Amino acid sequence: MEAGRDMLSLRIAGLSESVGSLRGLPPTLERTTLLRMSQVAYDAAQQGAGRHTKPGGSGALFQSLYNRSIPKGREVGHDPQRAPHALFVNLGTRPHEIRPKKKRALRWAGGGLFHFAKVVRHPGYRGDAYMIAAATLAVREFRAIVDQAMKDAAS
Repeated sequence: MEAGRDMLSLRIAGLSESVGSLRGLPPTLERTTLLRMSQVAYDAAQQGAGRHTKPGGSGALFQSLYNRSIPKGREVGHDPQRAPHALFVNLGTRPHEIRPKKKRALRWAGGGLFHFAKVVRHPGYRGDAYMIAAATLAVREFRAIVDQAMKDAAS
């Protein structure tokens, strides 16, 4: 998993180079294995993101997930333009103050009313490392994925 300032993604690339037992496999088998591993990670990431979708919410975290091809591999991650908060949901935050950037006060809705404050002291958030769990699951499923891909290629 890779976490940059504005990016959170999982890359599964170059299995032939990184796993000795796969050296010399046909490229189609490697592509099939990469695709299936990325799909396992993507499905698990969707479940994780779904835990953070509130009824009536925007659903941006869930909708920002992608599973795309990259040179020599696949990438599963969140689009930071769609869900810039994905990194914080996954890795958590320390306690911090939230202050308005352009206005004189913060505003939010709750209980049918609007609330205002100049500063909010956020207690922090432990995080839900569902992207790491998704990557771990894909690696755990590796042998079964390769075995199935080889069976499919033989038939």
